[in-house]
Amino acid sequence: MVKRQRQQAHSVTDSQQEQIDPTTFAERGLKERLVVDTSEGQPVYLLVSKSGSYIRLSPIAYQLLVQRSSGVSFATLAEILSQQMGRSVSLATVEAAYQNVVERIAKIEHSANHTPSGFLLRCCFLPKATVNRIASYLSVVFQPVIACCLLTGVILATAIAPQHDLSLNVTPTVFWCGYVLFLVSLLIHELGHASACVRYGAKAGEIGGTIYLIFPAFYSDVSAAWELLRWQRVIVDLGGIFFQLVVAALYVIVYKLSGWEPFKVALILIASSCLFMLNPVFKSDGYWVIADAMGVTNLGQQPLRIFHHFIARLRHQPVQSLPWSMLVTATLVLYTLLSFSIWGYFLWAVLPMLWRQVLGYPSLAIALINDFLNSPQRLNIKHLQSFLGSTFNVLVALLIVLNLTRVLVLKCCGKDFWGIRRLVVSLKQQIQKFWK
Repeated sequence: MVKRQRQQAHSVTDSQQEQIDPTTFAERGLKERLVVDTSEGQPVYLLVSKSGSYIRLSPIAYQLLVQRSSGVSFATLAEILSQQMGRSVSLATVEAAYQNVVERIAKIEHSANHTPSGFLLRCCFLPKATVNRIASYLSVVFQPVIACCLLTGVILATAIAPQHDLSLNVTPTVFWCGYVLFLVSLLIHELGHASACVRYGAKAGEIGGTIYLIFPAFYSDVSAAWELLRWQRVIVDLGGIFFQLVVAALYVIVYKLSGWEPFKVALILIASSCLFMLNPVFKSDGYWVIADAMGVTNLGQQPLRIFHHFIARLRHQPVQSLPWSMLVTATLVLYTLLSFSIWGYFLWAVLPMLWRQVLGYPSLAIALINDFLNSPQRLNIKHLQSFLGSTFNVLVALLIVLNLTRVLVLKCCGKDFWGIRRLVVSLKQQIQKFWK
């Protein structure tokens, strides 16, 4: 499995308690800002904070920060906003709005978690400098003529691939050799994202290994793709699969010449991996392709936003109009229905299956222990396979429970419920000091 890492654009809608020097923060933070290419009717600004977080600013928030960092007084700002908004805006309102924006940005920067959700035990394989050096050579692949030639090769390889000969005589050696070939394709997949990023002038980040949920995975940090145009970001999104398909085409040729079974194993794994990564709901390549093609930031948050929007309209409550064109809005409505359908199917079909696995797990464990005690040299293979499969499903169920618990705890901590938030922050700081 591979996971493309791109930081989401944090919204400045969180609360903040600590006091800071707002002018100093604005002058420092505005040195790095991006005007993101989106489909929204108004400009979308991203501020790159000192911690490396990407923070989305509304036009008014952006104007407040820019004008104050240029030395414009609050009184002048109140006059400017009054003219723009067609109503009187008081000096106190402007001062409070400015302080609120800066404090919210400060909180996001202070609490920013650079490890994406679901990532555990990250390990860098290729540092940023090495990735950019390799990607600078590989970026030539995205020249139109070379890309067309390679795509033609992929199509021809697909035509001669063993589509009707998928039977496998898998021995442990064949499987593990095929799996190593598959891992090589995954690493090249990540270099594809980085190379596309460099091709259009953005700097790629590190490449490494991680545990995503409970699966081993590679990741590539291409957060700098926010600097690119929408169609360039789409190419970055598809660059990984493009590189992986080129590798698969080479595997097809070698398999046809040698008949070595591990290449067939690798091809099946690559095909399954590419199909999974093109799904639009989980945050893999397909998710980012849709988000960038439509020009929608934080795509995963839009289904609930659209749902609440239409519920409010049905209740005849005042709502702000959605910021996209009719075509993009209609597409997002379809995406919302798809997302709810997939998660609904998960709750209806997958969770009961996991619950049955959890209930039957003790009996499988007892059966395997009895096999080991009665005949340690000849374990029942069916019992072992059932136990391993059930162990995987139980881990998935446990992970779901832990994530739900984490969400509930964070909800409570966000309100400083019983002082839990302060306790968690204190413990985190002590752990970080210990490891340093």
